Amino acid sequence: MISVIGAGPAGSFYAYKEKHDDVTIFEEHKTCGDPVACTGILTDSVKQFVDIPRNLIVSKIRKFKMVSPNGKEMYIDLKKENLVLDRARFDRFILDKALDKGVKINLGEKFLGYKKSGKGYSIKTSKRTYDTSMIVGADGPFSQVARSTGIYGNRTFVKGWQARCKFPNLEPGVTEIHLNLGEFSWVVPEDDKIARVGVIGIDNTKLKSDYKKLLGASKVIEDQSGYIPVYNPKQRLRKENVFLIGDAATQVKATTYGGILYGMIAGNYLAMDKEDYISNVNKKLAKDLWVSLKMREMMNSMSEKQANEMIEIFRKKSNTDILSNHDRNFPSKFIVQLLMKEAKLWKLGFSIFRNRVFGKKGMEEMFIK
Repeated sequence: MISVIGAGPAGSFYAYKEKHDDVTIFEEHKTCGDPVACTGILTDSVKQFVDIPRNLIVSKIRKFKMVSPNGKEMYIDLKKENLVLDRARFDRFILDKALDKGVKINLGEKFLGYKKSGKGYSIKTSKRTYDTSMIVGADGPFSQVARSTGIYGNRTFVKGWQARCKFPNLEPGVTEIHLNLGEFSWVVPEDDKIARVGVIGIDNTKLKSDYKKLLGASKVIEDQSGYIPVYNPKQRLRKENVFLIGDAATQVKATTYGGILYGMIAGNYLAMDKEDYISNVNKKLAKDLWVSLKMREMMNSMSEKQANEMIEIFRKKSNTDILSNHDRNFPSKFIVQLLMKEAKLWKLGFSIFRNRVFGKKGMEEMFIK
């Protein structure tokens, strides 16, 4: 048996793609998809992995509006619409695809730990013990699988304060981002009355204050706050026959702190070939995760004046076109074009990408083997 710990998109998608005929998912909650602690907005790239039924799509985003600290605005027209999903139903949809293939699920059963047993492992849950040949940790940022295996590593976290709100003066189809609130902030409309509103950053008094400022006089319908891991390039992904994917592996892009797509991609790589899992992640995901991390570090260090300058640079039509035509999940594909066109970006700190994006050194030296 292969034991998958966690029934989120990463764990369920892995189970769906896994060719082994004996896979069991263990989920500590009694229902899949609850509680929701995610904005649930995905780029068009998700369609490469799964067809999204229309009844899961709450709304579509056609534009991003970025607001600089001095109040200037810029719009980015998206070549391909983003999807705002009913996150709980999306999780259950991915799980149902796995169950339709014969995967089993044990709900309300928390993973506590494991020990070696014969040729495999004996895992202990809140209900009983099981014999298993392989363990996949898809159990979130505070992964008990990672802790039990001794590969939890040195993790840092940010807090995402988010709520579904009745929000005034919404622009349907337009996501609004304020550069001076938290590390990242958003207003994602579901329609002309309700939005998913949040800020993210180090959990402190200022972040809470920024969140209240963003909420304003809006009426909170549902709190959806939670913690998100910061990507760690040195995070170990495997020990013997125990693997980590998704948030459990810190596979989250640091620019917007979204991780659904990365977790699904990682799960797909693991299902394809567990022996090549780490090399595939390093070759195909790690560069974009690293670029996102460095972009976040750079933006966090910017003064308000520099943030205003960055918006002015991005407002040029030629630069806006680059941002419009590329998926933000894969920044390495457009950062090169921006750096080649705009020398001013180097002065704002983008020179950090010189060696890693343009240089001859391989990316492999940055990541754990």
